[in-house]
Amino acid sequence: MIPKFRAWVKPGVLSNHPDGVVADAKPDFLGMECLVKRDDLKGKKCFTEIFDFEDVELMQSTGLKGYMSDSHEDDEEKDVYRGDIIDIFWEEWPMGYYQENHMIGVVDKDETGTAWIIKDAKYDFDTPKSIPSEIDGISVSMSLPDAEDLEEIFLHNFNLTSSDITILGNIYENPELLNLR
Repeated sequence: MIPKFRAWVKPGVLSNHPDGVVADAKPDFLGMECLVKRDDLKGKKCFTEIFDFEDVELMQSTGLKGYMSDSHEDDEEKDVYRGDIIDIFWEEWPMGYYQENHMIGVVDKDETGTAWIIKDAKYDFDTPKSIPSEIDGISVSMSLPDAEDLEEIFLHNFNLTSSDITILGNIYENPELLNLR
């Protein structure tokens, strides 16, 4: 897989985007610069600019795909990048009871740089019919993730399809999304 990149052009670098902007990018690691494709102007204009790496934060594609809304209204899969804030949805049937799970967090690389993780995740679940604490005299307890478990969750722990992932935004343009749930 040839990696795709986006770049967060940092605040103050562009006069027409004082708060910064995310755009497609082609980094030149040998030349220490980044070619950024900008289509943020009015009309159908599109052009490229070259930035020093100190003026951008690169966001590498993970190879995963997701949708921009959980109802899949956009009907087009989007690439998931490092720095994206995603909501992962999965279903389980603990003790035969249906349960919907959501995990929201930031996509990042682990400390070795070899695996994709969800960092500082928030976990929530909904069980339409509550699971009893005892079934046929056998005590039932749920094993829920604690704060330490949620610091780093490896994405390969999930069997994900694009319909399981909702891309909520990214940490540069939408940091307030980290307060969801």
